[in-house]
Amino acid sequence: MTSEARFLVNAIVVPLGVLLPIATSVFAWFKGGPADRIGGALFGIAVLATVGFELITGQSTPVVPELLLDTTVATGFLGLAIRFNSLWLGAAMIVAGIQLAVHATHLTDGEDPMFAGFNLYAASLNLISLVICLILIAGTMASIRARVAGRMGGGEPQPPLQLRARRPVRGLVKG
Repeated sequence: MTSEARFLVNAIVVPLGVLLPIATSVFAWFKGGPADRIGGALFGIAVLATVGFELITGQSTPVVPELLLDTTVATGFLGLAIRFNSLWLGAAMIVAGIQLAVHATHLTDGEDPMFAGFNLYAASLNLISLVICLILIAGTMASIRARVAGRMGGGEPQPPLQLRARRPVRGLVKG
């Protein structure tokens, strides 16, 4: 790949890798429910902190700070998924767990794997960040839709994408 092509790819990917998560977090904050707001804020703060660490250290991927921030985000998504009983937060937590596995693999390898001039570690982190953005957007859209349906139906809106507990079957157990 020529240096001009690499520059063009970096000129597109780097701003998109920062602006999309921030825009997603802002969208979730202003349009989402409580779970969306907290999850979006957690994710947005982690992205901004990662950019800060990149500027301070001069590294394109400061591994240890990113690992600590991503662990915080995954733990936060876990707590939110339990608290709000939200399926989309559970999906975001699983994807964040995959991100932790990528960090663990990177820490055990000696070098970054490269393919066609691209750092696969950094590309996989960007891809995972994109997936988390899409999950956050989908969860926020579901919250908006549930809120609108609640207004149209006159009743209380149901939280979107909830796991519901099964009711016990009566008459099977005598007690």
